[in-house]
Amino acid sequence: MELYRLSCYYKHNVTPILIMEILGDLKKEATAGKPPPEDRVKDFANKLFPVEIIVNDLYLDLVHNDLMGKGPSLDGRPNVRMQKAVQSSSGQKGLVIDQTLEEKSVYKWKDGKFSEADKELSALWHAHTTQEDILVNLKSKLTLDVSGIKDFKTLNQKVTEFLTTPFGQQSFLMILLRNYKVSSIDGMEVINRWMIQGRPQISTFAPYAFHCLRVDTIFSYGLASGLITTRPTNKVDLEYLYYMPFGNIFTSNDKLHKNLAPLLLRSYQKFYTGTELKADLSNIVKYLETLPVEEVRKYKLEPPVIDGSLTAELWKEYFGYPEHKQWDRKLSDKELERSKKKIDEFEKAAKEKGLEIGELNDPDFIVKTSYLSKRDLCFCGSGKIIINCCMTEEQFDGEVRKRNH
Repeated sequence: MELYRLSCYYKHNVTPILIMEILGDLKKEATAGKPPPEDRVKDFANKLFPVEIIVNDLYLDLVHNDLMGKGPSLDGRPNVRMQKAVQSSSGQKGLVIDQTLEEKSVYKWKDGKFSEADKELSALWHAHTTQEDILVNLKSKLTLDVSGIKDFKTLNQKVTEFLTTPFGQQSFLMILLRNYKVSSIDGMEVINRWMIQGRPQISTFAPYAFHCLRVDTIFSYGLASGLITTRPTNKVDLEYLYYMPFGNIFTSNDKLHKNLAPLLLRSYQKFYTGTELKADLSNIVKYLETLPVEEVRKYKLEPPVIDGSLTAELWKEYFGYPEHKQWDRKLSDKELERSKKKIDEFEKAAKEKGLEIGELNDPDFIVKTSYLSKRDLCFCGSGKIIINCCMTEEQFDGEVRKRNH
């Protein structure tokens, strides 16, 4: 239930690396070359992924776009791949979010389907992450000056000094082009663009690419100095840090994350251990269990205000909660009907052919398709599964048939 409340009060930025790691975990549970039990796959997916998930675009693609002058926003919001721009019958223009392969895998798991592709992918992933010598070999090749690095504070100072060296910017740009697999043709365009702009610092030329470069450099210096171990999974864990600009809160119990995440936070971001967040969510669940169901439903989208609650404090800081809370306001029947008509209009537009209008920076609406399982927790906020709450199993199946026709 803590995971459910997590999805109520925090919008998960699901990273591709998380999907890959779960594939590896499911593979470990497989026996004799057979997929994991169907019930286990369903349970895994339903617990970890609520209905309203969104998978961030792959960091490699984002770095490439940033170097080409089309960088992602770095304001705490997920960056997703847009499938197309569309126009509704009333003339409003909107965007349709593309469904990634990782997201499709999650939806398969919710049905208990562990496809052949998933099995092959998880096997490769498991083999990759258990190569115990991968970081040992990397460390032996590093020839960095680690003098003066005694702890993570001095490590951060050393890396900051290194990356801001004016004469090193061209070298850093070449490192990015090589490490992030930018083609020769695109690489020439990147270099030309950088030179035309007067050879600026990489941090201003390509801010997101610089963030990833900083992550890599901190890791390399940490490895060379002995502050970071050669544990094979450290290279995997590092990948989560590439996605830090796309969220407000970063939480983890991983040792590498605890040490490095605080060095990479932006002014609007905060880091909390998984233990801290879990304890807070556990207290929220215990509090809600004392309330009647109708009262619990009020807290589907906004948290209860409990003394000392981390979640309530974060909502207060980021959203001015509870002074600006919205769940006390009830929509009129007329407003509800108007909203339903608009939703139908936008859904219909999403099925139409895309517009050729280039970028749409200020869309009137965004459409994203999600998957709802009959075993998901109910959308009303009661905490019960759908078919034991607002719909019977027959009603749910009827809606599925209606939408499939």
